[in-house]
Amino acid sequence: MRAVDERLTTRLGRRLLALSALVLLCAAAAQAPFAALSVNSAGPLVIDITTGITTLPQGGSVVDRDTGVSFEAAHIRYLDGEFIEATGVTVDAAFGRLTAHSVRIEMKDSLLMAEGDLRLERDGLVVTATGLYYYALSGIAVFEGGVTGSEPNFKADKVLLDVTNGDVLLVGSYSYTSGLFTLTSPNEGGALELRFQEVDGVIVYDAATDVSPEIMQRFSAHL
Repeated sequence: MRAVDERLTTRLGRRLLALSALVLLCAAAAQAPFAALSVNSAGPLVIDITTGITTLPQGGSVVDRDTGVSFEAAHIRYLDGEFIEATGVTVDAAFGRLTAHSVRIEMKDSLLMAEGDLRLERDGLVVTATGLYYYALSGIAVFEGGVTGSEPNFKADKVLLDVTNGDVLLVGSYSYTSGLFTLTSPNEGGALELRFQEVDGVIVYDAATDVSPEIMQRFSAHL
């Protein structure tokens, strides 16, 4: 009789554990709001109870209210309050619309990092690069690795964008073409400012090799 009781107790415990896991999955599957994070899953969620990491194998969408970033991705992993990782990503943020192979957000630092087939579109400007660091608190996006741009047309080792006003700084070895003239960096590298302006509804960039102290100060922490 005692053996039967023990088997019944074991079965009941397993059923309760399975029911608890099911309740957690169902509660999270619809929408998971956190302190600064809202997640919508395109399919089931996988929750690792030992690490607290949630995986969306079929992807979904994420809104991070701290960084002002929202994106859709084919695959997502996140740990509430710590990080978000995603692949096959399309991001909408203050810096523009970004597509990339992978994105990681460090939530405590309000830092977004992206790499792989990276392309940014913003106010007619198109930037491609190997990697991107977006510092949401300062509003500065840093592009690295074979950076190219169109409208305006440029190439540079490193490009910094102030997302609040559209000003751009080319750093290192660079070239910039506008109309019939081209500006290139000295052999040892240099810096070129492209100050964003809108004239009669047309976006233009005022280029200067003598970078203003005000622009240099804004970008100095990320050079």
